[in-house]
Amino acid sequence: MASNRRFAVFDLETNGFRGASVVSASSIVFSEEGHILDFFNRFYFPEERPDPQTQRVHGLTTARIAHLRLEEEYGAHFLDDWHGLVSFWEKWNPEGIVVHNLSFDTSFLPPEAVRKRNWWCSMRGLTDFCRIERTGGPGKGWKWPRLIEAVQEAKKRLPSPVTLSSAEKTVGDPLAHYGLSDCFELYGLFLRVWHSMGEHVLFRQARAFFTPPQKGAYPQSKPCRDPFVIERLSYSSRLACAAGQTEREKRLLSM
Repeated sequence: MASNRRFAVFDLETNGFRGASVVSASSIVFSEEGHILDFFNRFYFPEERPDPQTQRVHGLTTARIAHLRLEEEYGAHFLDDWHGLVSFWEKWNPEGIVVHNLSFDTSFLPPEAVRKRNWWCSMRGLTDFCRIERTGGPGKGWKWPRLIEAVQEAKKRLPSPVTLSSAEKTVGDPLAHYGLSDCFELYGLFLRVWHSMGEHVLFRQARAFFTPPQKGAYPQSKPCRDPFVIERLSYSSRLACAAGQTEREKRLLSM
């Protein structure tokens, strides 16, 4: 018998470290069995001048952001639109939200978005499961695993629910530093852990340490549709297919 329990995963790409702007926010909501119900995936211009170092990591130039924003209308900056993310969660009312580096990602959210929700940090929660030695060798303890390290360990040691295997076949290979792809990897990680060793998952409320970005003017860019953008739109369309969102799949493919 199908359960009514729902969960969410969440990831951000930013214009630097704490106190910088959010340039993309992504979340996937799914059932306990692994059926993808909906996803949130929006892109934002930084409020301060784009940071070249982080831009080289995630590739989200302002020109690419301008094109990726064309799917729907919403605020130009994350702090103009964070209510949209909260409304997405309120619509589906997930039992808990999974984030790989909880203290980092929630530091970009206004306190109202963090309070009264239950969170689980898979990075801290799976440190003992992954057992990756800290630099310095034996006796130094275990380090916090990166998302890819936790995913690889779970795939190696834990079985996959049938619904997850089907979704992974539809969506295909991950894209590095793409928030929606990281969310999908986190969705798979959580389901494997939840169904095989749920005692590792402890949802709880989190404290908010929000630092708003420093605003600064810079030239805006025209939308750019290059191979980087096309690859991410194609990935998003496959996730829409996995969620049964046919019209959204078509819209993403036509962008």
